[in-house]
Amino acid sequence: MITYEIVDSDVSKVKPMDEELLCEEIEELIEHFALTITQRTTLSTKKGCYHWHTKKGRQKGVLEVTYWPKHGRISLEIADNRKAEWNLKLIPEMAEQVAERYGGQVVV
Repeated sequence: MITYEIVDSDVSKVKPMDEELLCEEIEELIEHFALTITQRTTLSTKKGCYHWHTKKGRQKGVLEVTYWPKHGRISLEIADNRKAEWNLKLIPEMAEQVAERYGGQVVV
């Protein structure tokens, strides 16, 4: 699995009532990169998180985005069985955009 985690960012200061606004911003960023949200859910392993599966058109591969308010983190991931040229190329740029937007640092 390839994981880019955004840490020490302003998302740790988001109040619970504003979490949905941050989710909308994340979805706008996903759209900015011309990705389609194919699933929005939560993960049982990260209670209270918001989790998206994104794709680029009909191409193979998935880029996952997770916002976990409890820990004030956003992560971008590519599972080993979902790697594709487009998501491998896109993940570092997208992580940098998230870090820039929320004042955090990218940890690979």
